[in-house]
Amino acid sequence: MDDNVDAADSLVALLGALGFDACAAYDGRRAVELAASLRPRLIILDIQMPDMDGFETAACIRGAEGQQRTCLVALTGDLHDLDPVLADCIGFDEFILKPVTGRRLRQLASVAYR
Repeated sequence: MDDNVDAADSLVALLGALGFDACAAYDGRRAVELAASLRPRLIILDIQMPDMDGFETAACIRGAEGQQRTCLVALTGDLHDLDPVLADCIGFDEFILKPVTGRRLRQLASVAYR
């Protein structure tokens, strides 16, 4: 999930090129809806989002039935955006900095799809 459409679509394209099915959500509410209907193994959430930020979105996803085992990854362009205590309470599994490399995505996906 990323409110920057180009960034979100690029991430989806990169995951697709690595052989994974992926889709994008451009806001937190849509990400929560997609998580409930698709039940993905991996969700990458941008932290800085208008309306519903990555922390709020992650808390909604973690609170939904059947989503506790989903690998949640916090994505940010600035590590100062991350509140480690809040992130730990919500249950983020990993943290990554923009820009995301194919190698890092492959590592995250291989962990999530074990």
